[in-house]
Amino acid sequence: MSSHRARLLNKVNLTDEIAEFRFQVLDGPLEGLEPGAHVDIGLAPGMVRQYSLCTWDSEGRWFNIAVKQEPDGRGGSTAMHGLAIGDEVELGGPRNHFALAETSKHITLITGGIGVTPILPMVRELQCRGADFRVFYVVRSRELAAMDSQFREMSLGDHYHLHCSDSDGRFDIAAVIQTVPVGGDVYVCGPEPMLEEVLNAGSDLRGGAIHFERFAAAATFATEENDSFEIELQSSGKVLEVGPQESILDVLRAHDVPVEFGCYEGLCGSCMVDVVAGEVDHRDGVLSPAEQEANEFLCVCVSRARSRRLVLQL
Repeated sequence: MSSHRARLLNKVNLTDEIAEFRFQVLDGPLEGLEPGAHVDIGLAPGMVRQYSLCTWDSEGRWFNIAVKQEPDGRGGSTAMHGLAIGDEVELGGPRNHFALAETSKHITLITGGIGVTPILPMVRELQCRGADFRVFYVVRSRELAAMDSQFREMSLGDHYHLHCSDSDGRFDIAAVIQTVPVGGDVYVCGPEPMLEEVLNAGSDLRGGAIHFERFAAAATFATEENDSFEIELQSSGKVLEVGPQESILDVLRAHDVPVEFGCYEGLCGSCMVDVVAGEVDHRDGVLSPAEQEANEFLCVCVSRARSRRLVLQL
């Protein structure tokens, strides 16, 4: 975590579950505020959570995030919703693993649930560029469309499509992907089933690429039996053993090897390091399938080794 601190200025309930929070940066300005970026927020000792930016000022003095309360979650959303006006938190970042590319190509954006938070500023940016784009906002019912009013305030016209499943039926992702123009890209952020359906339908894209961000781990490996393996630190040649119940991050920290980290779930990307040699067992939700196949870096908090040894650029 960085040394930045922020104070909660305002909280607005958007739905029964989702609230928008505005934080003032106390030792700003905060740099790197851009579409797709997220910040780390320290809510309690040992509790750091990542939240996508949805609005901010040009001078980096304040920013907004939206958070869905998850009673059965890991406690982060409950702690966030429990903040009172004036409470202070520690900040890390911003970091961006879901950046909006500078391109003249068509862009289709698909979002649902709390995944709308990084998509909203992307749409603002695309509108400012005069870009060729469309956005599909998928919710179960209109009452759950937390950001619908913000989209409509932009007067997007035919660029914006709100799909309410209770009245409009099932959203046909495959049909949407098939209508993406040649070379067009897709940006998606939402529930895991939505993301997986978009990725599966991606074979129908004609020359474009799919960009995505997850808010939950891509898969659960708890039932798998982990093997031990070795990591070698390229700078010193030191070899460390990673046991079946340990993560690479655990071992690095135990041996005082400096490495950044945040979520411990392979979602924030802060612990990503370069891979010099060895085959990685990727278990993160940050890297695309193509990036994982390239085997050039890994998230040390969750990923493991398929080979006996990994050489890391540390």
